[in-house]
Amino acid sequence: MVDESVRLSFRRHLRKEAIRAAHALTLEKGWDRVRVSEVAALIGVSRPTLYKEFGDKQGLGDALVLEEAERFLVGIGATLDDHRDALEEAIPAAVRYTLNEASSSPLLKSVLTSPGADSRPEETGVLPLLTTSASMLELASARLVGWIGKHFPQLDSDDVIDGVDALIRLTISHVVLPTSDSAETGRRISEVALRYLGLASQMSLSRS
Repeated sequence: MVDESVRLSFRRHLRKEAIRAAHALTLEKGWDRVRVSEVAALIGVSRPTLYKEFGDKQGLGDALVLEEAERFLVGIGATLDDHRDALEEAIPAAVRYTLNEASSSPLLKSVLTSPGADSRPEETGVLPLLTTSASMLELASARLVGWIGKHFPQLDSDDVIDGVDALIRLTISHVVLPTSDSAETGRRISEVALRYLGLASQMSLSRS
């Protein structure tokens, strides 16, 4: 009988390798043209093995998006923690991180954006993955709201929720249509959110 720890180790390795292969194939030719059989062949397992692990192709796509989202959110969390004593520094740093990551990650940019933008997801073939992007954005919002609530409990919770929503939407709009360097864009977006939270004056002082 196979030891349970060995079984779990195999599953973790299988998922990691399958997601890595799916990521490479998606960037190469678009998610709509990726076949589960191709992914299985690349990592040296049978197609039924992948179906057993992910359920279907959509299950594999969901895992791909969530893997990218988690990597991204870990980076956001580390960026925020570097400025945990000053929200007027933490928010601009997090926005700059997001803009830079989206610029360097075609998959992340695709799942953050929506149809109709200049960089259209249908052109890279990842449009079907957008079905999970809403949950990704909700997860990002929840993480940021939770972090602010933990480190700055004096702020009104409803204001934080609304401010974070505006912050995320403005950031995504600049991912789609960048107008300046990430530092200047981050400052402008952050100032809107901080003004809403009544912290714009602190941001001005931090720049002086």
